[in-house]
Amino acid sequence: MSKIIHEKNVPATMRDGAILYSDIYRPEGEGKYPVLLQRTPYNKAFLPLTTMVLDPIAAAHQGYVVIIQDVRGRFESEGDPFYIYKHEYNDGYDSVEWAASLPYSDGNVGMYGLSYKGMTQFQAAVMHPPHLKAIFPITWGTDVFMYRGGALELGLLISWSLSTIGPNAVVKAKRGKEDFLKEFMTLVHSIDHIEEAAFNQLPIQDSEWLKLGDGYAQFVHDIMEHDTRNDYHREISVKEKSDKLNVPVFAIAGWYDLLLGQDLEHYETFKHKKNTKLIIGPWAHAGFAPTVGDLNFGLSASSLLLELKTDLTSLQLKWFDCWLKGINNGITEEAPVKIFVMGENKWRNEQEWPLKRMVYTPYYLDSNGKANTKEGDGTLSIKLPQGEISDSYVYDPSNPVPTLGGNHLLPMNYPRGPIDQQSIESREDVLVYTSDVLQEDIEVTGPVKVILYASSSAVDTDFTAKLIDVHPNQKAFNIVDGIIRAKYRDPNNPGSLITPNEVYQYEIDLLSTSNLFKKGHRIRVEISSSNFPRFDRNTNTGESGRDSSVLKTAEQRVFHSEKYPSHIFLPVIPR
Repeated sequence: MSKIIHEKNVPATMRDGAILYSDIYRPEGEGKYPVLLQRTPYNKAFLPLTTMVLDPIAAAHQGYVVIIQDVRGRFESEGDPFYIYKHEYNDGYDSVEWAASLPYSDGNVGMYGLSYKGMTQFQAAVMHPPHLKAIFPITWGTDVFMYRGGALELGLLISWSLSTIGPNAVVKAKRGKEDFLKEFMTLVHSIDHIEEAAFNQLPIQDSEWLKLGDGYAQFVHDIMEHDTRNDYHREISVKEKSDKLNVPVFAIAGWYDLLLGQDLEHYETFKHKKNTKLIIGPWAHAGFAPTVGDLNFGLSASSLLLELKTDLTSLQLKWFDCWLKGINNGITEEAPVKIFVMGENKWRNEQEWPLKRMVYTPYYLDSNGKANTKEGDGTLSIKLPQGEISDSYVYDPSNPVPTLGGNHLLPMNYPRGPIDQQSIESREDVLVYTSDVLQEDIEVTGPVKVILYASSSAVDTDFTAKLIDVHPNQKAFNIVDGIIRAKYRDPNNPGSLITPNEVYQYEIDLLSTSNLFKKGHRIRVEISSSNFPRFDRNTNTGESGRDSSVLKTAEQRVFHSEKYPSHIFLPVIPR
């Protein structure tokens, strides 16, 4: 076996003179090899992160130069202070062309990486660096619009900015200054006490940690300020630039990944291009183990033995062998889409996403007026409700429904993925609608949404929805969920308050899934008004928690009748 050379802190000069540093793994010898580039804000030297999706040593042994670079303003790299995604277009282009110019490079460059390191691939690609030949983004995201249904993705914004970006940002800003130790320990305290220091802080913008490191988190203020999609987001977004994408793309997403919605929305903009592939597995963010949350999906869901055939490193190298080395290995003839059907726990090849054969089927909410908790009388069926009875509950933002599982990026004491929801379903402020025991399997694969008819005593409020798979042992596992902020109910008229106690129609996007509800199981829908701290609390006052600390309770009413037929649309796949 040939020896591998590991070079540390190799400089690359950007167009404005900033120097970015990389660690390089390459075969020993005088030959020239194709290059695989990863651009990261998470410390190129921290191997558990840099090797999470591709082993650079294995790649070097197979004839690749692997370059892992600290992006501008992070760790060893110089330049302007870090600002989320701001510099990655030009720096991405310059870094690709620098990598191609190295004496041991053959001029063919591919990019790979997960999350932030996935979007930096797209940002470089739409700039058309001549030597970029293919990319392999994994759960990549598209922009910094961190609002879903009008609600701020508080957990994502705070957890990532405070815990992930904060330590190095404060070190770079304050190293050698008198107040360094004080500021760093304040940051540590905020991370260790994130609930009281950040999640529960009102107004959000007054949080002490936001002032640390010479205001390193200015991007947090900017993201909160731009709560509707505008030029600020479009400038950063890669979605609006997809027409410029001209390299082969192999993309991977996860059913329980926090970036699933962005990823699939972005995929819609470039899936028509040649040489594009998509895999969606049962994973949460940055995790590729067969066990996700409370469920084990089997060894074929592991990145170490995908489909019981290959591992994630080998799959990427097969892609790059094709496009960087010109090897005809058959990967371009494989199905363009591959999905993991949860419940059945099997991979399946498809020709498109969403699936053309899905049949949107409405399942209607109904009750005798007491759907509160799983012990209530809420039902779910394909029958249109005939009565005029509604359900009600009180939403108290000082006692919100806690986040339990799902697609989030919160500290590890908040479990991700499918988690038994029975403790949530014991709350009086959660309405529960459950089908009869299924007499046959029902596969639900595709986008899911809820049409909810509801009123509130407040001028603004939130409504949440979850789709649940209830197993015969009564355990209730979340499949998908969503939220809508009342004043953002109409995408064509953002920021419009509601009239108290008036009935409105709300459409709640639950993203997408693929789940087999098996015979003997039941299908369930939960309706409530909070999912905290994943989403910020609605204050019920019309004022955002970003700016206000005033909280009011609201009486919520959910209607299910022939006039107001609240329902969930399930994309059922004929079997």
